[in-house]
Amino acid sequence: MTVAMAKPIREILPRNMLPLGFGSGALLSKRRTRREALRLLETAMDCGVTYFDTARMYGAGRAEGILGELTARNRERLVLASKAGILPQTRALHVRAMSRSIRFLHKVAPNTKHHVSVPSASVPRFGAFGLVEFRKSVETSLKELRTDYLDILLLHECTAADLDKTDLLHYLNDLKCEGKIRAFGIATGIEETISILERHAGLLDVVQIPSAIWNMNVRKLPAIDGLVITHSSLTGRFSILLDRLASDERLAAEWHSLTQIDPRDSTKLAHLLLFHALNANPNGMVIFFSSSPANVAANVKSVSSHAIDEKQIAGLNALLARKQVADFFESSFQGLNF
Repeated sequence: MTVAMAKPIREILPRNMLPLGFGSGALLSKRRTRREALRLLETAMDCGVTYFDTARMYGAGRAEGILGELTARNRERLVLASKAGILPQTRALHVRAMSRSIRFLHKVAPNTKHHVSVPSASVPRFGAFGLVEFRKSVETSLKELRTDYLDILLLHECTAADLDKTDLLHYLNDLKCEGKIRAFGIATGIEETISILERHAGLLDVVQIPSAIWNMNVRKLPAIDGLVITHSSLTGRFSILLDRLASDERLAAEWHSLTQIDPRDSTKLAHLLLFHALNANPNGMVIFFSSSPANVAANVKSVSSHAIDEKQIAGLNALLARKQVADFFESSFQGLNF
C-alpha cells in the first residue's frame, strides 16, 4: 500500500515529526488518579511526542479535560486529534448510583435482567451524528481541550451511511472554513473503513484504524490521498502472545533466531511490535499507550534511537508468514475486532 501525503496534512504533520502518537482511550482507570494520568501525558510530551489522540467519550468524558491541562500550557507544540459521534455516559451521581444498584441486582438475581434495565444514560451512546448533538460534542471538546481549534476531528465508529448525511458534511467543511478544525476523517473498524473509502474516499483527510501483527489491517486499505493512523499494536492480545511464547520453546527459539529479540523480554518484544507497526505504515502515524511513565519513555526512546533495524522487521515478517504462527493467531484471536 502506498500513501500519498495530502498537502493539508503535511502542513499539520511536519516531516521531522516523531511518527508516534499517544492515545488517551485508557488514560483513566479506577487505579489511576487524575494527577497520574496527567503525568503520563507530560512524560510523553517531554520525551518528544507531539501527537495526542483523544475522544469526547474517553474516560466518561473526562480524558479531554486532563489533556486540556497539558494543552493550555503547550498548544503550539502539540497536534491534537479528537473524535465525535459517541456520547459519554452521564456522570450524574444519582444515575451512577442507580446503575450500580441495578447491576448488583442483576448479579445476585440474573432473571431481573429481563425486567429491570440499566439506565441508558449510564452507558456511552453510539451513532451520535445528528447535527445538533454533533455540533455540541465538538464545542464541548474545544472547551475541555482549552483550544479554539482541533488539528484533526474524526468521526468515531461511523458508518458509510453516516457520511451520506449532507448536513454533517457541510458542517465539517464549515468547521474547516472557520478554522475550528484543520482536517477531518474517520476512526472506525476496518470493514466499515473500506466500505466508506469505496464511497467517500475523496472527502477524507485522515483514516484511523486498529492494526496489529495478527490482522495487518493496514495492508487491507486501498491507496488513499491522506493520512493513515493505526492503533492497537499493543493490546490485551499482547499478553496472550507472551504466554504462548513462554510455553512453546520451539516457537520461542524461532522468534529469537529470526528477530534477535528474546520473546520472554516483554519490553523489547513490545518495542519490536511498535516498530513493525511503524514499518507497515511508513508515511502515517502509530498511536500507543502505556500506563507506566517509565514504559512511555522507553517506547519513545526505542523509536527515536532506531533500536530495531530492518533485518529484525524482516525476520518478524518471515515468522508471520509461517503457517504455525498464522494458525495460532487465527485460533487465539478469531472473532476479535483487533
